[in-house]
Amino acid sequence: MESRNFHQTWFLTRFSLKRDWLKLVLWSVTLIVLFGAVAAKFTDIYSSQSSIDEIVKTLKSPSMVSLFGKLSGSAPYTTADVFAGEMTVFMAMMAAIMNFSIIIKNTRGEEDSGLLEIIQAHSVGKLSNLASSLIELFIINLLIGLFYSIGLQVANLSGTDTNGNFLLGLGLGASGFMFAAIAAFLAQLVDNSRSATILSYIVFGIMYIARMSTDVSNPKATWFVPFGWVEKFSTYQENNWLPVFLMLGLSLILSVAALWVNNHRDIGSGIIATKPGRAKASAFLRGPLSLFWRLNRTSIIVWVVGLMILGFTYGSIFNTIGDILKTNPTMATLFGAGAIHKANILIIKHFVAILMIVFGVLALFPGIQIINYLKTGEAKGYLELIHSKPVSRNYLFTSVLVLGILTSLAALFAGMLGLQLGGASVMKHPIELSVFIKAFYAYISPVLVILGLSACVVGWLPKISSFGYLYAGFALFVGYFGKLIDLPKWVGKLTPFGYIPNVPVNKLDAGTMWWQIGIAVLLIIIGYIGYHVRDLKSDN
Repeated sequence: MESRNFHQTWFLTRFSLKRDWLKLVLWSVTLIVLFGAVAAKFTDIYSSQSSIDEIVKTLKSPSMVSLFGKLSGSAPYTTADVFAGEMTVFMAMMAAIMNFSIIIKNTRGEEDSGLLEIIQAHSVGKLSNLASSLIELFIINLLIGLFYSIGLQVANLSGTDTNGNFLLGLGLGASGFMFAAIAAFLAQLVDNSRSATILSYIVFGIMYIARMSTDVSNPKATWFVPFGWVEKFSTYQENNWLPVFLMLGLSLILSVAALWVNNHRDIGSGIIATKPGRAKASAFLRGPLSLFWRLNRTSIIVWVVGLMILGFTYGSIFNTIGDILKTNPTMATLFGAGAIHKANILIIKHFVAILMIVFGVLALFPGIQIINYLKTGEAKGYLELIHSKPVSRNYLFTSVLVLGILTSLAALFAGMLGLQLGGASVMKHPIELSVFIKAFYAYISPVLVILGLSACVVGWLPKISSFGYLYAGFALFVGYFGKLIDLPKWVGKLTPFGYIPNVPVNKLDAGTMWWQIGIAVLLIIIGYIGYHVRDLKSDN
């Protein structure tokens, strides 16, 4: 790769930082404040050795290992060990989401919009845009990692040390840049930003499932999973810097590979070309609903199948989670096999109740993405082609909304079906499908509320259409960490998921379901009105 291909790279880096400053600041502040606030709260929650020992027992259970990763080191554990055990995997997940969104938008997204072609019409190297995007994210991830480290120094948790603080902070920063490099490389393989995003999350999902499976069955094998490297820091125990260097090494390899592919392809193309469409539209392509299905078909299938696979993977560890007979055979003699079986089932139901917030939020993302097309498609001018036809705004709004709702519900159901099938594959007496269907019914209403909120925002304030994602992420954090970090109960009530009474352990509350559906309908009606009366593209 010749040096002229990188001409004006630093200029574009400064330009990108100036252009993206608001997005970068919002992401950085959100992650840093979240990380620091939780660290500060841990000082009060786990101040005694008895409270630490109690939560360590929970974190070492197979269900918690599958969610948070394997707790490293050995007793006696400290507050800092618990913090690292709970937060490392979660913050790495957040880093992946941030870096995927920014790197794909700044590389393949600019090709889609034609902006890159305008930039390269000037005295700019062919590889300058991709190189500047990678440099931009390296800087941001480094700064976030440094602030993480400084925050841990200030929080001064019991059991921390400077080496461990900077290992955890900079290690999470390195993991973020690794995901940026992964997405940058994958974006060169396909020829549009949507496919790049789907492919990136597929790879991330495979790594997450591989990490979860190896953590439960064979922790040493987690070394073969790049996402699992964050667990190998052994923060505040061995303080192992090797995973950081592995992540930086992989990032360098993928960055060079991305630049090489970018240098050998034409602008707007990819190694994997999009298949040409049919010469004539099918009989089903007769209106907006079928059109939006066709546009989002790949994404919908990936989300539905992906959640089913994730559910199957979690279900495949049910026997490990709930088998009291293996952990304490004498209990079978004392209480009888029937009582033990019921206890096993109850433990698994509690695990499913914890998982429901994960599946509920994940099912929201494809639905929100489809609803937000009323903003993204409008901003890019795609919807002008539909508006030029005799199609009313209400019909357009309804088509997008119906497809978004059906997609989210299908993804949620697929996750429940995967749980049941995964459990049935390993359990001698599998849990009935009706148990998971009950959980599915219980989470329909909170999913509808957040989708309704997204529709309302798109209708009135499309400029902040990403609010739906942020609110869903907040709901995930509260449900994922609420009890572990002892959040006040009223915080849980700030999201519709907080009103679901621990289903399927408890019965479905029909009253809660109906008033939440009522709120969802009201939000949708308000969104209808907003989309009908506002000027198109006025607030984009």
